[in-house]
Amino acid sequence: MKNNRTFLEKLLDGAEVEWKSLMDLAEIGTGNSNRQDEEENGQYPFYVRSKNILRSNSFQFDETAIIIPGEGGIGDIFHYVEGKYALHQRAYRIHITSDEVNTKFLYYIMHNSFKKYILSKSVGATAISIRKPMLEKFEIPIPPLPVQTEIVKILDALTALTSELTSELILRQKQYEYYREKLLSFDSLELSGG
Repeated sequence: MKNNRTFLEKLLDGAEVEWKSLMDLAEIGTGNSNRQDEEENGQYPFYVRSKNILRSNSFQFDETAIIIPGEGGIGDIFHYVEGKYALHQRAYRIHITSDEVNTKFLYYIMHNSFKKYILSKSVGATAISIRKPMLEKFEIPIPPLPVQTEIVKILDALTALTSELTSELILRQKQYEYYREKLLSFDSLELSGG
């Protein structure tokens, strides 16, 4: 029989887990910046509703938080931020206020489960958008902090390895294209009569 449990669920195996709503663990809100507030060489990261991080000369928050779009890319775009940043008015920030949960642990939980949760709440919608009450009701498993820390450590290492391998693959693809072009460019050869 096929085991459909995710890697994260397997890591949680055997740990005491309590489930809590996000509203019991975090402060949730939106920013008040617009795209017009973007400054190409701005001092602070400016999180909008995309994977791309813009820049701004002003910031609204100075904290550790998870940023998600309020519409478009929901369940696919997550930013983990530490420090000063600006936030678009249709992007949400989730700032942990409880000492029961590690912010990076929540970041990985959301990567794993949030899209499925949101899709289950958006039946019949063609353009998915989320509202604060939907976020507040999102329930997460909370194992003991040492277990959360171990999970974060493992997933951080795997994320770094994946990034490294992706970069290597991109470089090898460019190398392949370069040599393919050189080896198959007969047009540039001077043909001598022979």
